[in-house]
Amino acid sequence: MQDNEGYVSTDDKVRLYYHLLGDGPVTTVIPAACLLLEDLRPLAKDRRLIFYDPRGRGQSDRDPDPKHIWTDYEVRDLETVRQHFGLERMALLGRSYLGGIVALYAGQYPERVSRMVMMCPLSPRSPAPYDDPEATQHKEQARIDPVAAASLREIMASGRHIEEPEWFCREFQRVIVPRWMGRPDALARMKSDPCAYPNEWWHNLHQHHEIHVPLETRSNYDWRDRMSQVTASTLVVHGMEDLVPLESSREWVDILPQARLLAIEGVGHFPHLEAPETFFPSVERFLDGKWPEEAI
Repeated sequence: MQDNEGYVSTDDKVRLYYHLLGDGPVTTVIPAACLLLEDLRPLAKDRRLIFYDPRGRGQSDRDPDPKHIWTDYEVRDLETVRQHFGLERMALLGRSYLGGIVALYAGQYPERVSRMVMMCPLSPRSPAPYDDPEATQHKEQARIDPVAAASLREIMASGRHIEEPEWFCREFQRVIVPRWMGRPDALARMKSDPCAYPNEWWHNLHQHHEIHVPLETRSNYDWRDRMSQVTASTLVVHGMEDLVPLESSREWVDILPQARLLAIEGVGHFPHLEAPETFFPSVERFLDGKWPEEAI
């Protein structure tokens, strides 16, 4: 089984880290190696997976030009990865924000995408009529230990998060990530270690998002009109306890020409950790060319 890594260079000289895993007739490309590689290894059985880190994330180079972050360059970088490996067609799997990126890629390069998994994707538009910030905030607060959260704020006020960035990254993850989970105990199953990479340390990641991608950009977009060109069969995976509302995933299914929804009860934004017994068989069946029986 192949298991090797390296870098792909973009036209603007940014190196994108990749990790090639497994063998098989179909290649699935998955952005966010730093977050997903170790935990999605089971999908490599009889399949070829190519994980990569987007610019500024994981082991890829940071981009000094703030105009190069957000959707256009993310799509361009995915095309660079495809060209590097000489893939005529590929399957895609994108989670969260990167679920939106793979959909945008499939709309721009429909002939290159055979199948697509959108794993707990962000909404196809923002603001959206189903947004309920008050309900979301209430759910977040109920899932976070207030004492631990207060401790994080004190650490940040003292500057220790800059002095001990890797430690703080793990502490932040331990306290804050459960707000996205229906089964927070499942965080203990996570094998990937994004905090091992400086790009994922809180202050670097904060700069990556807050400086390179202003809030007004991230909060005002509408990708619906780009989806009519998508030809790939698409499986939208949604955790029913996710902070992203179910209506968002339903809208993706409505606007994509060939899409079905797999809704998993009791889990949030990490279905591969929270319900592996459902997630992996369903996604494997889909990548093999068949719809999961539970997908509607």
